[in-house]
Amino acid sequence: MNMNSPLRLLALAAIAGVLATSVVAEPKAGGTVYSKRNGLSLYAAPNSQSAAVGSVGFAEALKISEVNPSGKWLNVAADGKTGWVFAGFTAEKKPEAEKTAGIGSVDASESTTAAAARPLAPEAEQYAARHGKVEAGQDVDWVEAEAHKVGPQIVTAYMKENKKGEYQE
Repeated sequence: MNMNSPLRLLALAAIAGVLATSVVAEPKAGGTVYSKRNGLSLYAAPNSQSAAVGSVGFAEALKISEVNPSGKWLNVAADGKTGWVFAGFTAEKKPEAEKTAGIGSVDASESTTAAAARPLAPEAEQYAARHGKVEAGQDVDWVEAEAHKVGPQIVTAYMKENKKGEYQE
């Protein structure tokens, strides 16, 4: 078997992923996590169907007072506010806003798809041409145009219907 075969590399990546996820610490009561979203909702109960009782900002420290049995929801406190947050929207380490050349710091949770989309660099266009993928720039334009058709309501409806993210049971 070729040591660099795609199948072998895929297997190694899968093993690395399993090892990495088994090492990640689970949030515990008394610990601190950080919000990965600006305007992260605090809910009255550990589900997104309950009333929102407040919100917290991006990278805000959240003191954990309780973890629900599934481990998917955390009861947290921040700046005198308390409520439940979906654990997937928190990080063990304080996240930093992305630094981008020439335009300062950007909070990804406040960015739009159009603002995030950038034209292909000349090097990328040259690479695409060498590999017969000359339509790469057109693909980026198409993705940008299509992304404008998907608003927050559509994303939320999809997440609820497919029980994704905070809508998991």
